[in-house]
Amino acid sequence: MLRRREFIQRAAIAASLLGMPLARAEALGEITVDNPPMPPASLFASDPARYWAELRRQWLLASDHVNLNCGSVGCTPLPVLRAMIEHILSAEEYREPAYPWFGYDENERIKQTVDALAAFVNANSDEIALVRNATEANNIMANGIDMKPGEEVLMTDQEHPGGYCPWDVKAARYGVKINKVTLPRPPQSVDEVVELFERAMTPSTRVIFFSHITTATGVILPAKEICAVARRHGALSAVDGAHAIGQIPLNMHDMGCDFYGSSPHKWLMAPKGTGFLYVRDERTKDLWAHTATANWNNYDIKAYRFSWIGTSNLSVMVGLRAALDFFNQVGPDRIYARQHELATQVRDRVLKYPNLKTVNASKDEFYNALTSFEVTPPLPAGTTTGGLKKAMDECAARNMRVVGDATHMRISTNIFTQPTELDLFYDALDAGLRA
Repeated sequence: MLRRREFIQRAAIAASLLGMPLARAEALGEITVDNPPMPPASLFASDPARYWAELRRQWLLASDHVNLNCGSVGCTPLPVLRAMIEHILSAEEYREPAYPWFGYDENERIKQTVDALAAFVNANSDEIALVRNATEANNIMANGIDMKPGEEVLMTDQEHPGGYCPWDVKAARYGVKINKVTLPRPPQSVDEVVELFERAMTPSTRVIFFSHITTATGVILPAKEICAVARRHGALSAVDGAHAIGQIPLNMHDMGCDFYGSSPHKWLMAPKGTGFLYVRDERTKDLWAHTATANWNNYDIKAYRFSWIGTSNLSVMVGLRAALDFFNQVGPDRIYARQHELATQVRDRVLKYPNLKTVNASKDEFYNALTSFEVTPPLPAGTTTGGLKKAMDECAARNMRVVGDATHMRISTNIFTQPTELDLFYDALDAGLRA
């Protein structure tokens, strides 16, 4: 780590050369030199509420704003910011090998990141490609799978544009058909969901594409069982796992999917612009390269050939490795349990309102850190007045970031979320519904 004196010097340089205010430049140095110690693990056993309150000091979150939407973009903790900033600064000293840049060639930092990520999701290292987000991974899947006119891809009615749009393009260009299953809101059993996919399969179904956790409602779909449906029918399984890593345990080999993409910048709290693509070992040759440069057809490097996309930001990938370290230091099981504990509090509060219903949290297996609800009876999509509109306005007035509109709301709870922030949300919800 760089010493304080060096950062003071660099702060002055940044202020003078980059037009950065000195105070802001010095704050940059403070992030990298000093940050609060992690609370001891023993504190969690004796006083868990205090443990989570002290852990909150690891984020730069503004005290006058509340973020209940890390389902869109996560909040990166100080140790991860420090690792990324230190690499940005050290890289400009050109002490690294001649070609260290992510996007063209392997190096030790990338290898360490891939190995750590593969261990975290139970995959082989050569089955993992580092990409920039789940949208890029989904495009690699959709563009890379050979399909003939009339062949079908089956997906749900709750896919994110970064998931379904690549298949829309494929349908427009090549005559591929898109079929959709309508998910129950909320589902009542795993069998109910699996049966929907089973009944929708046809002899022309070539791919099942689905979100492991949907963006629209935050429902956790039974990925292993859906992938088994694809396998039984001789189809490929491609999974949009944008919301999964950092919210639920992942095991690629046990899941049995062929392809999987995710965005660690959400729930793993990695730097923005980090993602991964998993390609099951025996499916390496079933996927064309999305971006072509050297090694686009070098199947010996397996999934890593999909990381060859041109000069990219190695520093955020260093941050991804730091995020994995931070997550493991706090403890995955502890994190998942805390996320779910807070989301359950939100669910239970919402269920007290006779005119609201949750659309994902019917059982523990269908949600973890995301709680979605809508007015009942449901309002037509696109409604802009009534319903939850006043509640959304009350959230905005309190500088509270949530997802929703008049018809529905989605609340994200992560380990930095404080009970007082949820109380503020309940106040906004109460005020909005009274209005």
